[in-house]
Amino acid sequence: MTEKHFILATAGHVDHGKSALVKALTGFDPDRLPEEKARQITIELGFAHLQLSAPASTLNLQLSTLSIGIVDVPGHEDFVRNMIAGVGSIDLALLVVAADDGWMPQTEEHLQILTYLGVRRAVIALTKSDLGKIDNVRTQIRKQLRDTAFAHSRIIPTSVRTSEGTKNLRDALAAELSTLQPQRDLGKPRLFIDRAFTLHGIGTVVTGTLNNGQLRRGQSVVIQPQNLEARIRSIQSHGSELESAQPAMRTAINLPDVAIGDAPGQIKRGDVITVADLGRSSASLIVLLEKSSRLGSKDPAGRPLKNGTSVYLHHGTSRLPAKINLLEDRSLKPGEETIAQIRLESPIFAFLGDRFVLRDASEQHTIAGGIVLDPDGDRRKLRSAAQRKLFAEPAGAPNDVDLCVRSKILVNGFVREQTVLRKSHFSADEITEALQRLHRRSEIVFHQEIAADAKAWQALRGRAIGLIDDAHKRNPQRAGLDLNELRTAFRDQSPDVFEALIVDLCATDFV
Repeated sequence: MTEKHFILATAGHVDHGKSALVKALTGFDPDRLPEEKARQITIELGFAHLQLSAPASTLNLQLSTLSIGIVDVPGHEDFVRNMIAGVGSIDLALLVVAADDGWMPQTEEHLQILTYLGVRRAVIALTKSDLGKIDNVRTQIRKQLRDTAFAHSRIIPTSVRTSEGTKNLRDALAAELSTLQPQRDLGKPRLFIDRAFTLHGIGTVVTGTLNNGQLRRGQSVVIQPQNLEARIRSIQSHGSELESAQPAMRTAINLPDVAIGDAPGQIKRGDVITVADLGRSSASLIVLLEKSSRLGSKDPAGRPLKNGTSVYLHHGTSRLPAKINLLEDRSLKPGEETIAQIRLESPIFAFLGDRFVLRDASEQHTIAGGIVLDPDGDRRKLRSAAQRKLFAEPAGAPNDVDLCVRSKILVNGFVREQTVLRKSHFSADEITEALQRLHRRSEIVFHQEIAADAKAWQALRGRAIGLIDDAHKRNPQRAGLDLNELRTAFRDQSPDVFEALIVDLCATDFV
């Protein structure tokens, strides 16, 4: 018997029964705050656990259980920021639509957010089915989901009052998740903190969804974006003590030596628990921006996105003020996409391929989304149309490691081998194998620890040879060109690249 871990999040309009449905599925009420009880709406993220058996299959005789961490999100328009923090790392969405209301404004906004974040699978719960109008609302849902990734999602009528459909919904969730591959262990753990609190006698505890790798008890970790070192005293998942947590687990970590707060050296929601050697955080991203074609021209969120627009960027569980720098003298209209730079007020720990959402400066509307193309974005790399094309190629095939590695090297010309796609959704072994394939095809070369585009390296080499030959012609009586003079001529290159160039020249043409 194997256990597979997945994350499911609710989505949908306020008062459509998301929390009640989670309670019916799991027996646990995700609304934990007194204010939520008093107002009878979800304000903060809620969490629950559901254990299901994978449906029997003649193709897969190995029995498995599905351990599902459920994130219940608020549906009220005032708490969309909290909703986005809950759906950033999910495998499946549970989109909830009530039979008495049908498709509503936050249903639509939540759908667009899921789409921007790259969620591709959903089950639709048609709640309050005991009130009738099921067929009409089902038809409406199908119409609204047409031309989306969820067009063929199952629609399950449910009623928490009569318990109708609860078993059918469990079966639908199990069937959908059983067809998914569990998240891979890339050896690059990131836990985006969604809660941080203090327990008497224990200290600071943070919770979040673990992605991309494992974390273990006693391990030294780094808290980004501060690059703050800490140590894990203990780990839990759904109340059970663990030696290590796996990808796609809801995870609680005890960090006794770190205080909660916004001051330097403290920890809060939006921070990321990770490990050393994965690079630093950055306040500049190069991205592919997308504005949903579902936005109408009269919709405030549908207004063209202009260069210099101030926005809030939602990434993982963080939310930060930012400014958009469009690379061409144009605006972004609904249904369009473009390469852009985003400058943030504070750094974030992003990977190539990460998804994000943009909301307007007033935090009233979700206006765009996109994918990170370079988590350490430098606008100077995008001066030409050819360079912008190199950045855009991986966006169309984010799982093609060869394409992503090739693009990274072409854009930069020269990259340290150990840093190539370090902040990406590829493992170290996958990146190394891609580098070797590109080398065998003579597309890149290796010198010292530098991976370089073959043509760029030849051009660099030719430039050095030209400078040396010219120095000999101008001063034939001298023994040669002083190394410091050559280093000054190549001050536009990093010391690592310069040293690799000298070693290459001395190995063949020069002393």
